[in-house]
Amino acid sequence: MQQTKLAKGGVVAERSFTILVLVGIVEVFVGTLSLSVALIADGVHSFADAVVSLIVWIGLRLSRRAPDGKFHFGYYRVETFSSVVAAFFMMVLGGVVLYESYLVLLVPREIMNAEVAMTVALSATLVALVISIYKIRAARKYASLALKADAFNSVKDVLTSVAAILGIAMSKYFHVIHADSIAGIIIAFFIFTVSYSIIKEASLVLMDACQCPEIISEIENVAKSIKRVEDAHSIRMRKLGPYLIGDMHVVVDGDMPVREATQIATQIEEQVKRKFDEITEIKVRIEPPETEK
Repeated sequence: MQQTKLAKGGVVAERSFTILVLVGIVEVFVGTLSLSVALIADGVHSFADAVVSLIVWIGLRLSRRAPDGKFHFGYYRVETFSSVVAAFFMMVLGGVVLYESYLVLLVPREIMNAEVAMTVALSATLVALVISIYKIRAARKYASLALKADAFNSVKDVLTSVAAILGIAMSKYFHVIHADSIAGIIIAFFIFTVSYSIIKEASLVLMDACQCPEIISEIENVAKSIKRVEDAHSIRMRKLGPYLIGDMHVVVDGDMPVREATQIATQIEEQVKRKFDEITEIKVRIEPPETEK
């Protein structure tokens, strides 16, 4: 199940990479001919997004590797690490876009073939909208953090393309000569904002943070619903790529035979994993009531 989800998530990232590269080539080419720094910035941003999708795709492929003697829990966190690498790459390109837009802000230039440039930017907006919806649905379906980061990046694509359209229109038709370069600066800050969000969320995962009180509550209810379980406590979960692993303590009668206690632990583990597809492993420690005192 987990391998299938990672494989399908990789297909989504691979398709996104191909489409974004093509969009970026067209935007940079037309932006260069029309002298629109906003369209060039949006094209560079499309290339950056393509690299993000590529890194996500590589991360998802590596995540599918089986555990070995060095990585005992598998390679699932490669996916999380890949999202951090992608975010830093985006920040570098954001800096380039910001610098180039600033230079044009100091020395404004007239946009040529504004209608063609706006048509390309509008087409890029529609493509980004379709891709973002596609990836958001896939991220939810396959529970992938890296794909989720890539999806949010595509949502930002829509906004940056709209900013490019407005910058070109205002510069050409309303004679606001700085509008095009200002749009480029806005696009750069969009890149920085999303990069920060990705790094923040991925860092929490890499530090074993898990904001999942509802899941912990449900796991406790599952354990307590098992016959002869007196209590369940000390439930801990951690993110492992798109999945969760954890452990818990379950209190049973101290005179219970080891075989029966083991059966209860196994039953809890099976029911928890059956209830939550994202939980790949849950270790149950059986203890008598006296250990709680």
